[in-house]
Amino acid sequence: MRFHKIKPKRVSDEIYRQLKDLVLSGELKPGEKLPSERELAVQMGVSRPTLREALQKLEAHGFLKQIQGDGTYVQSAASPVLSQAFTEMLNKEDAMGDLMELRKILETWAARAAAERATDEEIEQLEEFLLEMEDSEKDYESDASFHALISYASHNVLIVHVMNTIYEWITKVTFEVRRHIRATGGTKEVDSLHRKIVDSIKSRNPEKAYEYMLEHMEYVEKQLESMNIKVPHI
Repeated sequence: MRFHKIKPKRVSDEIYRQLKDLVLSGELKPGEKLPSERELAVQMGVSRPTLREALQKLEAHGFLKQIQGDGTYVQSAASPVLSQAFTEMLNKEDAMGDLMELRKILETWAARAAAERATDEEIEQLEEFLLEMEDSEKDYESDASFHALISYASHNVLIVHVMNTIYEWITKVTFEVRRHIRATGGTKEVDSLHRKIVDSIKSRNPEKAYEYMLEHMEYVEKQLESMNIKVPHI
């Protein structure tokens, strides 16, 4: 028989589909914490057991990560496929050069796209990260978040998820570079490059944003070469 009876969709399947679509569209970003189970059930108009079933399925498929006693977080859609491979690759002797080449490809394109697509709120947040970098002892955290936000501002979901997969390494490399430039008096130079990137995005100048991000990546590359360090182990 060619035709089959149409079965109504289970509510948990509808919850699964909706949340998965929000992750894949970028509306729910990697690392973002979902509302509590109770609050989310109210917002979606479903029972908590039904919601829990959908969340467990989303976690099994790599879209969410539930941390006991903390909450549920959006997982990078790239990480189940790429994270283990990245870990292996970045433990190689010559991994630093590969990592910086990848960053140059991704981040220069992201800066160019951000100059065309960033929202006013994203530009305002970039400005805030600039101030934090100038004024914080943990400037490396604001620096890494600055680069992550530019990838978000590209509004390319695949770029966002791939960048999120390597975010830990970016943070650790940024820590090493920031510590080095503080010791050698290069803080003003790197902060000036960050300012030029933001100004280019703010003025909607894609080519300048690309140019200054490339200059910044090459500056970081030069610092790493002078420090003669490998990718920090994770």
